[in-house]
Order: sequence, then structure tokens, then C-alpha cells
Amino acid sequence: MILIYAFRDERGAWHGDPDAVILETEPRKGTLTVPAAPGEETGVFAGQRLTVLYADCELEASHNAYQLDGAEYLPASWHVHELLAPAYQPDSPAAKALPPARTPRGSAAPGVKLEIGDAHRRYCLSADPVDDGRVELTVIICSSDGIIHGELTGEIDSGDLDSVARLITSAASACLVPVLPAAPPSVPAGIKAAHPGAPWTREAELYLREGHHAGKSPAQLAQELGRSENSIRWKLYGLKLVPYPSDLVPAQKAVTAPEQPKAYTVEEKRQTHPRAYERWTPEEDARLSELHACNTPVSEIARELGRNEGAITSRLERIISPL
Repeated sequence: MILIYAFRDERGAWHGDPDAVILETEPRKGTLTVPAAPGEETGVFAGQRLTVLYADCELEASHNAYQLDGAEYLPASWHVHELLAPAYQPDSPAAKALPPARTPRGSAAPGVKLEIGDAHRRYCLSADPVDDGRVELTVIICSSDGIIHGELTGEIDSGDLDSVARLITSAASACLVPVLPAAPPSVPAGIKAAHPGAPWTREAELYLREGHHAGKSPAQLAQELGRSENSIRWKLYGLKLVPYPSDLVPAQKAVTAPEQPKAYTVEEKRQTHPRAYERWTPEEDARLSELHACNTPVSEIARELGRNEGAITSRLERIISPL
């Protein structure tokens, strides 16, 4: 709560609790002119222009608000109020000399003004009693430079203040903007494949291992590493992290009739498949594995390697087999 917690008299002496712990970076200052009036209950600071400190603090607030020079009403701590009270008692001549507090519709009860905020927003609430036990509330929301961003004004019964406060608290919780999930971490440079079929680097393999142990699916890893899901599954198998992916191996064609004698020569076959019946080289095996990992159709692999589809399927079964 914003309270006047200390003041300095015209001789330079501080009173109240100038060393109180406040909930702000620095206290705010203002001036309070104490009226001078004759009478036994006139306080020792009557007629003086005091420098007051006020801030958000946890001191106990009194039931009295004091009008600073500039028409701003602020509650005071009990300690400050006890020091200033003689000049402000309702029946004292000093009190009659004060400018009247804001009391709409003839109410004699004092108003209350509270203020909280930070470096960007200030929230000011004024509660002024009116007739028949009602209170006029004014809430103003403004920026640190005084630009008003919102205002709420109305009258309610003073007994309804607690219930209204609970409603506002519940509404604030219900209207919170949902927190969006954090964006997935970006893959470090040099790990994501530049193009399909790119060679695996040691860093990419390490990323794959860590992602697999963290519970990421092959689809997630494929998206992060810029590769196909099948390529990820074969690589996980190659690293002995998952079982053999038998569902990725083409099924053998069912034999429905006895095999007929070949009606062509090797030379005739090589007219359409230049590498037919040639021994497979290590380079061809490597290219075959790479194309298969990229989900290249068997027909395209056969055209590129110069062999028929049956030879491609047979070779895949030989080089990609359980350990």
C-alpha cells in the first residue's frame, strides 16, 4: 500500500520511519503544509511546510488520509498519523482550517486513495464515501508519463467491496492469455543435411543418438535433420539402436508358375540393362544403399544402376540384412 511513512520538518529533522523498508526502488517526495491554528490541540508541526516520503511499504496504515500540496490524498502510517493527528482531529480548530477532503454528496467520512505500479504502469484507486453507506470508486490506469490507458468509475455499497474484489481477482485469472509452447530448439549449423542422401557426419550421428535417447520419434528426427523417415530408421538400425526394420524391405514376388527357360541371351539383356549379370562393386552397393535410404523407387534405381528390378531387390536383401 502507498503510505506516507516519514516527513522532515522545517529544521531538517526527520520523523516517522525514514529507514522503513519500501517495495520500490526509491521513495517519492511531496510537501504537506500543516495549518496553523490556535487551540490546545494544535500540533507541534502546525504552520510548517513538511517534506514527506511516501511509497509502497508494509507498514500498518492508519484510517486517515492527508492532502498533500497539490490536492493528492494519501494514507499515512500509524506512526506518522500519531505525530500529525493533533492538527487534524475533527473537533480541533486546525482541522476546520484544512481544505475539505473530497466527500461527495455531503458525506463527512474521509476518502482513501491507494496506488501501486511499476516502471511502466500506475494503478490508482480512490474510494470516497457517499450517502447511505455507499462508496464511490474510481480506478485509473496510466503510464509512467501520465497517459491514461483505462478508467473505471461507479458506486457500490461499502459492504460489497470484499465480494467485488474477489470477483475482479477471479476475472483476472480467467482472462489470462494462454502461454504458447516454446519453439523447438533449432538444430546446430552443420548437422542438418543439405540435400537428400547427403553423407552422415559424426555430429549428425551424435545428434541422432541423443534425440533417440530423448524419446524423439523418427518423424521428428527426420524433420530436424533434413532426411527421410526411412533414412532415419535405417541409420538407427545401423547404429544398433533399433531392431531390423523389416517392413522397409520389398516383399518377394510370389511364384505362381514354374520358371520358364530364358528366351534371351546375356547380350540381349544388356541392351536394356547394361550391367545385367555383372559383379556388384562396392561403389554400386554404396549407391544402392543411399538411393534406398532416400525412398527412391526400385524402377528408378534399376535405371540408374543399369540392372533389372529383380536384381535390385535381390541385392537389397543381401546387403541390408539383420546383423
